[in-house]
Amino acid sequence: MQVNRDKIKVLYDEQTIRSRVSEMGREITREYSKNSGILHMVCVLKGSVHFYSDLLLNIDMDISYSFIQVASYSGSESTGRISVKSWIDEPIQGKDVIVVEDILDTGRTLKYILNYLKRYDPRTLEVATFIDKYEKDHFGIVPKFTGFRTDDKFLLGYGLDYDQSFRNLPFVGYVPIEEDDESDNSSD
Repeated sequence: MQVNRDKIKVLYDEQTIRSRVSEMGREITREYSKNSGILHMVCVLKGSVHFYSDLLLNIDMDISYSFIQVASYSGSESTGRISVKSWIDEPIQGKDVIVVEDILDTGRTLKYILNYLKRYDPRTLEVATFIDKYEKDHFGIVPKFTGFRTDDKFLLGYGLDYDQSFRNLPFVGYVPIEEDDESDNSSD
């Protein structure tokens, strides 16, 4: 697949994203502000960084941060292997923890992360995902907080990438799949 910026169609524009992320921040504040202690938010790098930053700015309570960097994609396809590049550096035992993920697609990477974090004995362990591809099973993972639910498109922008490109788009877009490309069907 080759991706050109001019072929990307907007799915969620900047204002729609900003509004929904703000609403999610209020939802999390309502859910956790009654608990004593600091909420611990774990960002799954790199794709979640924009969502994570914007979400945390909209949560009205004390938050501690951690970052995890894992990889399982090459281009638009999952490799089926999970590579851990960095792990949390703060204790989470007895804490309310929310793992912040950019997109819940197959769920393989997130399942690995959640299973590993459970070993640290958090008080609660939940997921906030920017986008949930609802047509997929996700290994049974059900996020507590979801920004948007969409069908199975290859998405770009607002942290989502294609081979490390297009993360900085202020919107989420997709590239429509073209059924027939006339240049491919020409005869000599």
